[in-house]
Amino acid sequence: MWRLAMLVLLSGIALPAFPADGSIPRKVTVEQLEQRLSVAHRQRDVQAANQIYELELTERMSTARLARAEGNLPGPVSQKALLAIFDEAVFLDLPAADLLHDPAPDHSSQTAMLARTIEYANKTIAKLPNLFATKDTTHFEGTQMATLPTGMSPIGYETLHEMGISRSGVLYRNGRESVNAEASRREGLPPLPPELSSNGEFGPILVVTLGDAAKGKIVWSHWEQSAAGPEAVFHYDVPEAASRYAVAFPGIFPVLGETVRHPAYHGEIGVNPADGSILRLTMVAELKPDDPVTEADILVEYGPVEIGGKTYICPLKSVDLVRFAVVGTVRSDTTTLYFPGFLKTQVNDNLYKQYHLFRAEIRILP
Repeated sequence: MWRLAMLVLLSGIALPAFPADGSIPRKVTVEQLEQRLSVAHRQRDVQAANQIYELELTERMSTARLARAEGNLPGPVSQKALLAIFDEAVFLDLPAADLLHDPAPDHSSQTAMLARTIEYANKTIAKLPNLFATKDTTHFEGTQMATLPTGMSPIGYETLHEMGISRSGVLYRNGRESVNAEASRREGLPPLPPELSSNGEFGPILVVTLGDAAKGKIVWSHWEQSAAGPEAVFHYDVPEAASRYAVAFPGIFPVLGETVRHPAYHGEIGVNPADGSILRLTMVAELKPDDPVTEADILVEYGPVEIGGKTYICPLKSVDLVRFAVVGTVRSDTTTLYFPGFLKTQVNDNLYKQYHLFRAEIRILP
């Protein structure tokens, strides 16, 4: 049985490093963000990046808008900051202006579309050859206030910021996926922390999600515009009893070992209406208030990749996002306290590149 997993390794209760000004992230729409970025090219790269990190999107930003916005930025540091807040918002809804307002297909057309999607998912793993791919991961972290005691104010918070980058080799062989991490990072940044990882992007995630959704609910949502053309988007809900989405994290005491939850979850499936191929998939866990992790979400985007002279639909990008409670610092006029009312956010931006076949050749010489 396939089991999807997101592994979250909580590295103890660590005190976040707060900036002195104690500022709070400003929530902005996509349009408001674009207005701010329209003059960013006049700033220094680091200055623009710091201002972007202080923002939080209330809507999902399309990849087309992201590409245009990147062109207004002064350099790679501010572009990485934009990527961070873009990834944090990928599980939200698009602005209404970015939706295609074509009429919804009738019930029979929706049923036929889903049937093509299920057939596609069931055949995807069988069609994929044994392959290697490179997985480049950029890790972002930030700490925000969740609750505050009466009469207290936060000393500060840690904006979402880049922690490190790593490169891994992904081997997909006989329907199984394994990752070989390499010690690779950009100069001047610490190594990528091991707290957050996921697996199943190379096929199993599709089969498991559609199988679980069949025991829950899947309904038409809307049309979107993708690089491949109009994208049909369905919304699904999976009850806890049917869930095979595993969220794993260590117990409070190491001797107790790993704790695994199979929570209810929901999300969206974006498909090519012509052939049923899946272009975008999100999974948003519905975790309980007493779980150590309060949020654990996955996005995978797929597209055509040429491998060995043939074209396959493979992962191009994925995003992992988790939030969990940590201790922060608050103060009143007379008292400074350590307070567990803060949430740490961790985001992995994963890009899959350099696909090639995995095969062995033997030459016999006379």
